Amino acid sequence: MRALKDYSLKEWAAAEPLFHRLRRARNVLVDRAYRRRTAPGQAELVARLRASEAPALAFTIAFNLPEAIALLADGMARFTPGIPLVVCDNSSQPEARAAIAALCAARGLAYCPLPPSPFKGGRNGSRSHGVALNWVLHSLIRPVAPKVFALLDHDLVPLASVDLPGLVAHQPTYGMVRQGERFGGWYLWPGYSVFDLDALGHLPLDFGTDTPLTLDTGGQNWGVLYRTLDLARLERATTRTAWIADPVTGTPEPYLLADGWLHVGGAGHRGGGAQALATVRAAYDADPEGLLARLLETATD
Repeated sequence: MRALKDYSLKEWAAAEPLFHRLRRARNVLVDRAYRRRTAPGQAELVARLRASEAPALAFTIAFNLPEAIALLADGMARFTPGIPLVVCDNSSQPEARAAIAALCAARGLAYCPLPPSPFKGGRNGSRSHGVALNWVLHSLIRPVAPKVFALLDHDLVPLASVDLPGLVAHQPTYGMVRQGERFGGWYLWPGYSVFDLDALGHLPLDFGTDTPLTLDTGGQNWGVLYRTLDLARLERATTRTAWIADPVTGTPEPYLLADGWLHVGGAGHRGGGAQALATVRAAYDADPEGLLARLLETATD
């Protein structure tokens, strides 16, 4: 939340500090109510994950696109075979949930159908994502208590081997930094971030948005965690813009490359998300081992 001193006289006159705090209180109540809900097979999944001897667990929030989960799972099976992928399904479409559940069953992936989101519609995507992440944190991650856990966007794919536990061997968290537009706050994008739960388990982590600070999903952790860290000394993901030609037009299109992870962007949402995913899938299938090197040849900072 913004400090009261950061509000202008005009904002005070419009009662914005009160409005922001009331909205935050409402969001906390919604989050806590949702957190108390259970998912089918939740207890069995927690027991399965507890029995894992993997050095880390990776969690992704699925949303309406089985093809994205298939690509992420393919990439992790190739480049991070020792890290189990836990698919937490926040899809709003019943047919997508059924398809993702079937895909996970066929591949032996851990699957959790999240309770229906309290937020509906495209305008609430960030809040829905944050509430889902908080449910996963409190209902799966904390009960399982892995030493290290990663949060991965569903339309992300690794293109090279990565040591996820090694990224937090000397610091409590690692990922892609995003900064607010005002007030100096920052956060790690929950689409690519790694956490040492042993170091952070005592903190009331919160992956909700902090709209008054212009921080998107994960921004509530600014006040909980990130403001205590020295950003200048924190090792963080290297980001570049990778270019992949559209197979129909031949026009190079931009994609985010965070370390060795390629982000499709917008998958599962209206617009060109599905086409972008098909483009990335074709490029990946053509040469999964060599795609990263080819992308780095033309990548821009």
